[in-house]
Amino acid sequence: MNYVYLALSGVSIIPIIIVLLFPQNRVFFEKPIVRGFGLGVYLMLVILLMSEAFEKSGAVTSLFLFASGLVLSILIGFVLKEFHHHHSETEKAHSHNKSSTWRILISDFFHNIVDGIAIIAGFSINIGAGITSFFGILGHQIIQQASQQILLVESNVKPKKAILISFFISLSIFLGFVFKDNETFEVIFIALSAGKIGWKVGTDMIHSNWNRKMILGFIIGALLLGLILVLVPHGH
Repeated sequence: MNYVYLALSGVSIIPIIIVLLFPQNRVFFEKPIVRGFGLGVYLMLVILLMSEAFEKSGAVTSLFLFASGLVLSILIGFVLKEFHHHHSETEKAHSHNKSSTWRILISDFFHNIVDGIAIIAGFSINIGAGITSFFGILGHQIIQQASQQILLVESNVKPKKAILISFFISLSIFLGFVFKDNETFEVIFIALSAGKIGWKVGTDMIHSNWNRKMILGFIIGALLLGLILVLVPHGH
């Protein structure tokens, strides 16, 4: 059991430490290649999450849960819009940024639980399977954490505050202990996460000013996460 706690702690802390090495200013995160990288990672994550959901529960259930995630994202934006009662363009932008932030964090919260379940399941088989699961999840968490930092800063969260928020959200990986014996919850978390991330990424892709550097970053991000998740077993 000690190995499980070490693995879960490592997946929570190591990606945060790596993100701390990034330049702590908005200029870096607003570069087209960096923004494109973040969008590419999250789009690939949506595709791979839905692939897992299809495999575990079939197309109909997965698409329903995915659609529920989309609806939840829309409701988050609507509730925050009504809460702020904005009247100016600046206030509209602030509300959009806040709703985008919540979409990212809620999705990451659920996805971390799924990662926790995977690590616990790996170690329940044997130490070798647990270590393999740990490294696979750590690889995609590092890339995903970097992308989350990019999207949070883009949503007007200060870089250091974004790191602190991400750390507390990452602790949800320990909730894997609560849901480790219930595959139904795992499927729900996977598909809902995909839906909420999908709405955020889709709207950002539509409203972004694409150029060569942003397209390059997008391709690099998508391919990098795709290769890590496909080539390294992660045990979901």
